Amino acid sequence: MSDTQISGASTVDSGSSNNNKPPEIIYTKLPAGKLLKKRDLPPHKDSIPWDRVELPVDVMLLTVKECEFLSCVSYLNPGFYKSYHENLGYVYFGKIGEGENTMKIAIQSCEMGSDDAIVAVKNAAVVLSPKAVFCVGFCGGLKENLKLGDVVISSKLRTYSSVKVTESAVEDRNVAVPLNTHLSKLLLHADDGWTPPLKDEVEVDVITNGVLLSGPEVVDNKDRRAELIRRFPDATAIEMEGQGLFKAARDLKMEWVVIKGVSDFADGRKSATNAWRPFASVMAASVTAHILSDPNTFKNLAHYGGKNVLTMH
Repeated sequence: MSDTQISGASTVDSGSSNNNKPPEIIYTKLPAGKLLKKRDLPPHKDSIPWDRVELPVDVMLLTVKECEFLSCVSYLNPGFYKSYHENLGYVYFGKIGEGENTMKIAIQSCEMGSDDAIVAVKNAAVVLSPKAVFCVGFCGGLKENLKLGDVVISSKLRTYSSVKVTESAVEDRNVAVPLNTHLSKLLLHADDGWTPPLKDEVEVDVITNGVLLSGPEVVDNKDRRAELIRRFPDATAIEMEGQGLFKAARDLKMEWVVIKGVSDFADGRKSATNAWRPFASVMAASVTAHILSDPNTFKNLAHYGGKNVLTMH
């Protein structure tokens, strides 16, 4: 468990040239035995009819970019499948855990940004009835002691784009939202016993009390970065979908969390660290799978809509 970076072996920090390659991942440690590519996914002709999907699911994973989605699917146990729903598109279903101690997982992708996250979560909740929604992927680091590849868990989410501009001042109308009690307690120990799936012993820190800024901008400018840090000095990292996830989950009265790996520092050098996006996504997916490996922690949470009994649709 890490509140700030712990000294030790490191990858690349925010003061470096950002030209270093990501550490080598041992993909055989993933349930799939490798990081899946799109060609490894079930073809459309093998899609399962929706009336054979096992519902409700326990947790929904929301992703945006292809590397985020493939990282999450790679952590499903063998035997995962997909099905098409007219309101959701293709959804991937599988399990995380061992033996009978498994969690039923649904993975869905949405377009980038808050509005699409709202629509995706609200539509999916009605159909899938999850107990919680996790948004998993990569983000931009704001704290100077973060390293590329570190994983940030949102103990609190802050919005930054809502302001009222008058002739005399700029009035901040943003919100700061903590997690619900259940997940906040669970995630304090999110990385207990977790080891990154890496060939070499490289320090990957998990910030369990992260404050994530969320808004509509793709920030890649050192001046804008500095401005946001000045306005929100407690911010750990920045991303785009958490705001929509929170709004949807609040309306639905559901548990939610954002878990994202640091792939850049939002400082004008984003393109120089593109190779870190898949790495950061795998680290975030690995931490997520580690959290979900103990179904007892979610046993007493209700499914959305009160669907606590296994049903076949």
